[in-house]
Amino acid sequence: MIAYELARKLKDAGFPQSELARAQQRAGYDYVSLPNLSTLIEVCGEGFGALGREPNRWVACEYVSERGEWSNVHEGETPEDAVARLWLSLNGQQQANGTT
Repeated sequence: MIAYELARKLKDAGFPQSELARAQQRAGYDYVSLPNLSTLIEVCGEGFGALGREPNRWVACEYVSERGEWSNVHEGETPEDAVARLWLSLNGQQQANGTT
């Protein structure tokens, strides 16, 4: 599951919120969506290249086909965290987590 702080960064950066989150916000609650892995990958679109596991972390990156290289690498304790940080980076949020 994605960390709340990261979910908040996603929301603040314009990440699509669930119907429940939007309803709670309209009712005056401070509520953010906690997207699952498949949703995060889907919204990255063409920017998503790969997700891999290293000994103590997950790594998500972009594949730039024009150059034939992997780039824009982001780490996380969970696969969701790594892909969320990739989405933030793809959407102009510098230093998505302090590790790139």
